Amino acid sequence: MSHRTRFSGLALALGTASLALATACTDDRAGPAVPTDVQSGSASSPSTGAHRKAVDRAALEKQARRLALALADPAFRSYFHAQLERSPYREHKLHYQALVSASDGTVRGALGRATAETESTVASEAAAGLSLETYLPVPAHRAGWKGGPELLVATAITDADAPVAFDIHGRRSVLSARTPPATPVIALEPAELRFDRPGDPSFVTCTLSCGGGGGGDGGGSTTPPAGLYMTTSHLRETFEGWLKGSPEIEILVLGQLRATDSLTKYQCVGERMGGAYYFNQDDKDWAGNVLVFSQSQIESYKAAHPGQATRLFFMEDDDTSCEIRNENALKILGDVDVTVRGLSGGRDTTSGTTGTIKKVWKFIKAGQKLLALGASLINTPDDIIGNAVEDITTTERYTGYNWIIKGESGITNGYVNLLMR
Repeated sequence: MSHRTRFSGLALALGTASLALATACTDDRAGPAVPTDVQSGSASSPSTGAHRKAVDRAALEKQARRLALALADPAFRSYFHAQLERSPYREHKLHYQALVSASDGTVRGALGRATAETESTVASEAAAGLSLETYLPVPAHRAGWKGGPELLVATAITDADAPVAFDIHGRRSVLSARTPPATPVIALEPAELRFDRPGDPSFVTCTLSCGGGGGGDGGGSTTPPAGLYMTTSHLRETFEGWLKGSPEIEILVLGQLRATDSLTKYQCVGERMGGAYYFNQDDKDWAGNVLVFSQSQIESYKAAHPGQATRLFFMEDDDTSCEIRNENALKILGDVDVTVRGLSGGRDTTSGTTGTIKKVWKFIKAGQKLLALGASLINTPDDIIGNAVEDITTTERYTGYNWIIKGESGITNGYVNLLMR
């Protein structure tokens, strides 16, 4: 969600068809979403993409330097700090274009004075660029900065980029991509938050009954629905650079698209979902109680797709929530299939002896084959973490966990505990 719309609809090919990703997540009342195809689009060439990124980077640096110079003014610095403090959005984010275009002209005027430019120039350049957000991404900086002059304004397009920073005198420096400096950093970067969706749960700090480090419990005293739950998760890393703030870890339940050899999305789980599907993992380790796929959804899926598996696909989403827009997803799903001999799906079943029979989530061979890429995808900052596989399909065991997240080339990127309730 951080970029201009420079692409049309996208599709992932599985076999001879595409992996169509439905745009709406479901809830327990409705059962599985009715899958919808996504039309394929063509991506720009690598050379065109590199040129576009260079242009965007130069424009971002110009905007960041302009903001840093404006923040040399104590009055504007105090105003900017107050705006951040009042932000209702998660991590106290602000939409940069909204600040610049505000009718009172406070930000527009301060930016123009700092660089001896007209307000119209400032406004037109902001409007022409990427949609940007600004905030203090490091929690310690956010808590400690009170509007003083010791600060940096930094920008970067992707997690892999070393942030370029400016102090209030306009002096440029390059920061570590892995470790934030001690000096408070205000980020000005492509927006991850959808400021055009006022109803989006990602706008605000969680107000649900979120227990156990961020897992929704179904909402207060309401009995959580039966189904597949995740209770613990460990990731090799957070898959998010420090300048990008907290990660947006999501789980997508993928299953057969109609009667085809392709996959589509049936449920999304993450911090942008509500109720029992709310899940927020900001660190490598998480414990809680989050619904992944309800029993009614499971039964509806089995009735419509007898014998077919579902896949649990983990990603760190820096773009449109609950959608796979990274071309590397195909390779990763294929790598996982090779690593575990196709046993990369799951379904509910029963286990135990008479009197102790219980429902469990077990591996099953994934029927949809990854044979060819049938559509070009534009690459986005999303990080594909991997496809969860049951530990008994591998040689790995981790105490307290029973499913392993396998990524590119079969690497283990994490492990989770799944159970049926």
